[in-house]
Amino acid sequence: MTKSKAPKILRYSIFSLLAFFFILVILVRFTDGTISSDQKVLLGYDEKAGRFQFFEDRVFYLNGVDGPYILGDSLIRINAENELLTESINPDSIWVESSSGIQFQLPLHERIEIPADHYSLNTRLLAISDIEGNFEALQGLLQAHSVIDQDLNWSFGDGHLVLVGDFVDRGIDVAAVLWLIYKLEAEALAQGGQVHFILGNHEILNLQGNFHYAKGKYKKLVSLIGDEDDPQDNNRLLYSPQSHLGQWLRSKNCIEKIGNQLFVHAGLSPDILKYNLSLSEINDLVRQNLDLDLYKKPNSDSIASFLMGIQSPFWYRGLVRDYKYYSKISSNELSTILGYYKADRIIIGHSVVPEVSTDFEGQVIRIDVKHGKRLNSSQSQGLLIEGNRTYKIDASGAKQSLLITSP
Repeated sequence: MTKSKAPKILRYSIFSLLAFFFILVILVRFTDGTISSDQKVLLGYDEKAGRFQFFEDRVFYLNGVDGPYILGDSLIRINAENELLTESINPDSIWVESSSGIQFQLPLHERIEIPADHYSLNTRLLAISDIEGNFEALQGLLQAHSVIDQDLNWSFGDGHLVLVGDFVDRGIDVAAVLWLIYKLEAEALAQGGQVHFILGNHEILNLQGNFHYAKGKYKKLVSLIGDEDDPQDNNRLLYSPQSHLGQWLRSKNCIEKIGNQLFVHAGLSPDILKYNLSLSEINDLVRQNLDLDLYKKPNSDSIASFLMGIQSPFWYRGLVRDYKYYSKISSNELSTILGYYKADRIIIGHSVVPEVSTDFEGQVIRIDVKHGKRLNSSQSQGLLIEGNRTYKIDASGAKQSLLITSP
């Protein structure tokens, strides 16, 4: 390389690095492009303080109405002024408000019971998955198909509403979403209907105190109400056995059979058949191990490690595609699983697809979509079963046959 070329290359290199850094700073400033870990910001912009952040601890803020959270004898909520309020509990009247200002009231359940894992299906069923704290998507889907009325009350009669996991994390209305489901659960039973809440991997993460995918306002909240040095120990408070919502979530199943359909958040790996487990045994073992992070840290209990691990009903993606740990399930493997559990098909969330759709000639129905942010968005989709007809539905009120005939 000649001496005349070296300075020019050096100048170009420095200019390129500066240009890249400038573009990165602009992206961070005017988008949600913060580069960070859970606790450290490598490069970001603090909107509240109006300044850039470089290699410093993350700062979290409350962000409007949230809650309530019932911990022991205390009811905790955040008001619109970002004030943390502690109130007395009136079990007959718990008020909830979403970030959009929607309010509703509910009584606490007299007792929290473990649900059954087998149900007959003689009527309508609507299934939704992966709402992730998006209250508008949930409200829109339920109202558009007359599961709830304009006052958010159950209007589905003896129908079944199946919520196939991941209703927490990512969104800003996690508490409102959970309380609405809680409310509808009691109202459905009073009319002969049923709400089924199937646990997903994000519910498991939250029960274990992993708030990696939670909005910053939840991390700030737990830092205010917890007194532990480890943030994860504080995170566990919101869904601990001392929390009413925590007790309720901990009672739920990870798999249920309704009519001739299995409902599970992620899927069933062919390896599950090695353990000869009934649905009740799966659900009981999961409840016993909810607090153990066995995804990356399996222990000596091989069955528990499988049920909470990378091929568990919470995490397995092989019903949809090849994944880094395994290949997509084969038709024969799927048929063997369905035969073992005497089911015709399996309905799953977890793996995002462009629209509610089927695979394996209708033996798998995939319902995890990227829901819209508006109340009546056609992006928000679910599954409706009426008699022997199966439909793709959306929050605009549309209803399209999936051309599956149920026996």
